[in-house]
Amino acid sequence: MTTPRDGETIRFLHSADWQLGMTRRFLGDESQAVYTADRLAAVEALGTLATEHGAQFIVVAGDAFEDNAVPRSVVLRAVEALAAFPVPVLVLPGNHDPLDVSSVFRCRDFAPAVEGGGVVVLDGTGPVEVVPGVEVVGVPWTSKRPDPSRLPALLDSLEPTDGLRVLVAHGGTDEIYGGHSPSVEAIAVASLEEAIGSGRLDYVALGDRHSVTRVGSGERIWFSGSPETTDFDDVESDSGHALLVELSRAASPSQRGACAVTPLRTGRWSFRAIDARIDTDADLDALAERIEEVDDKPRTVLKLGLTGTVGVALRARIDDQLETWDALFAAAYLRQSRTHLVVRAEDADFTDLVDGYAGRAVADLVAMAGTGGAEAEDAGHALSLLYRLVDGGTR
Repeated sequence: MTTPRDGETIRFLHSADWQLGMTRRFLGDESQAVYTADRLAAVEALGTLATEHGAQFIVVAGDAFEDNAVPRSVVLRAVEALAAFPVPVLVLPGNHDPLDVSSVFRCRDFAPAVEGGGVVVLDGTGPVEVVPGVEVVGVPWTSKRPDPSRLPALLDSLEPTDGLRVLVAHGGTDEIYGGHSPSVEAIAVASLEEAIGSGRLDYVALGDRHSVTRVGSGERIWFSGSPETTDFDDVESDSGHALLVELSRAASPSQRGACAVTPLRTGRWSFRAIDARIDTDADLDALAERIEEVDDKPRTVLKLGLTGTVGVALRARIDDQLETWDALFAAAYLRQSRTHLVVRAEDADFTDLVDGYAGRAVADLVAMAGTGGAEAEDAGHALSLLYRLVDGGTR
């Protein structure tokens, strides 16, 4: 391998978890179509960023596709996007798209991306010298549950290099998952740091965690996160980025070259989890003002956890507001596990609005809503709906 000139800086982009073909169950058809297009646009943005920042190649640390059975249209559009990239792209199969017999990377629709030379699938057959003096090694997933000995074996096989070496891997680390990951093998951070310290690795590009995350005690092990948001901000705190990595070799073998990592924005979506206590109209007004300040509402999903004790009229206002938000935003809904609104129903709420049989039914619902039992929430919903229907018809 050609050795980089002393002090020469190599720039590349680190991305992961594109998961092209992903759907979100809470999105309607219109919003899902926008979300699908924006996920591909976030990937396409990597090519533009590579040009703007002088990146010489791009690594994708697993899960480029949601699974190996994504629709053909997803594969064809991905291949078209990859063909437009100005630099080589090295893609690692992850746990969503493992390199098994049904691998999307082996299908005829993906073949043009590889045959054209712009895309290299890191299949574990050996190091790839992507530019002179820089090699990339990867540990692909070959099934949904790969052999956890493969990464340690690769690290043991590496010798110190005079060039620059980047490892691309996919999976949770032991410092994040506490030594156990429910879905992916846990990667030992200490082994990665030892390989870096001994000159066998210069940077570790990780995928699986969808938030930008620095790993270990230094600056050379990172999760890039997903280029477009996939989950709510109480779970996924810093997604929608790619990482610009700058590596250089020092003039003296006894020194270490610099490493700088800079997050670059690629995503447009946000998933907001908001909790609020609503006891008065003023509380609802304050929440509405807070939500009104959210930018790009058609690309924002709201998940609300509301608690409090409210009258029937206020509960009706809440339901009206939820319908408005659901129309304005990509989606807006109550988070049932964190929502507990007790309806304080009083006969006066329906005075002069209903009588006769309907009045007796209202009285039964009022009594039920005040019990606090399992049926109280349903009774509160029914009273709110009735109030909105009847009150709306009297205006």
